[in-house]
Amino acid sequence: MLCGPYPVDEHLGGTGLRMWELAQALAGDGADITLAVPRPSAFTWPGITITEFTEDAWPELIASADAVITTDLPDTRLLLHAYHCGVLTVVENAPPIEHLHYAELRTAPEPQALYDELADRYRLQLLLADHLLVRSAPERASTLGALVATGRLGWLHHQQSPAMRHLLTLLPVGYSRNADRHAAAAVPGNPVDLIWNGGIWDYCEPSPLWPALATLRDAGQPLALRLLYPPPPHARDAITTAIRQHGLDGLVEIPGDPVPHHQRDGLLLSARAIVCTGKDGAETQTCHRLRLRDAFLYRLPVVIDHYGASADLVAQHHIGTVADPRDTPALAAALATAARDGTARDGFLAALEVTRGGFTFEASMGGLRDFLAAGRHAPDIGTRRHREALADLLTRRPILADAPTQLI
Repeated sequence: MLCGPYPVDEHLGGTGLRMWELAQALAGDGADITLAVPRPSAFTWPGITITEFTEDAWPELIASADAVITTDLPDTRLLLHAYHCGVLTVVENAPPIEHLHYAELRTAPEPQALYDELADRYRLQLLLADHLLVRSAPERASTLGALVATGRLGWLHHQQSPAMRHLLTLLPVGYSRNADRHAAAAVPGNPVDLIWNGGIWDYCEPSPLWPALATLRDAGQPLALRLLYPPPPHARDAITTAIRQHGLDGLVEIPGDPVPHHQRDGLLLSARAIVCTGKDGAETQTCHRLRLRDAFLYRLPVVIDHYGASADLVAQHHIGTVADPRDTPALAAALATAARDGTARDGFLAALEVTRGGFTFEASMGGLRDFLAAGRHAPDIGTRRHREALADLLTRRPILADAPTQLI
């Protein structure tokens, strides 16, 4: 398993956490897993070897594997090497939408040229994958459309499985059974009403919370909020200023340093609800935020913006409230409903109990298990049609054989 830029250590989070929990689930099936990570790690787990990714070691590491699993948008050199070695390739598939928010792309001398390169690396990922992991039904639909556009889909795939089970596994944003056991044994931290567990600050936006919290305070129903992540330096001053201006000192807790992974359980268990508001945009509309994992794992109702797929998931399963973050009274009411005892919150908790089992990796990875057990490449890999499509892309964009520009 190639973890790219995502560490697997006490600063674990997001995609790195997803890879770590998938590795645990596969190791539980009896697979012998090697995790290649960007820096050394003290983590250990039966059946998992963690090794630092190095330029001199990765070719043999890939060549010696039965299968390679990568994050989305991996180093395309690694994909090409796995292809030429005949190694089965599984990729996490998320289209490069969020990258348009990244400061590294926005401030590049030629943002469009850099994005064009990124999009071609995504096309190569689609061309070389034997199997794809998707996080949500919207992502599955977009992936099927992208596979049509790249020439991957056709009669060979339809004959093997009209539902494309051999090619795609919907592995929802969720958690491993081991994470559940670990959380159950954790000691809760200091109680708090709300916990902000948003990740990438470019499109996860906490600013609508300040007037909403002030509204509740003025109504005699103050709620305390803990940020789970320290704001990046460029955002900290604006956040602390807004908190002071809204008179929320003592109600909002901001960590000074990143929270170690093994302290997350206690902090989340001490909260009554999760809140994560975002900006409207293509990424928000289509993705399931990885931090929805925490709702299912810790049985916490969610307050979320109304902009897209994450909100649809919350509403579909009745695990929290969806609000327009621009509507301060509505957001304030949503916060109170999720955090305060009452019929509504009881309903959210009951729904979480019913649905959470379906969001374990072990319950969702049947398609991936079957693919790995079969040990066969996707049916179109190696056909003349496929070879010609790959050759055309590499001829047009030879840079894909080189290491990519790092945006994370």
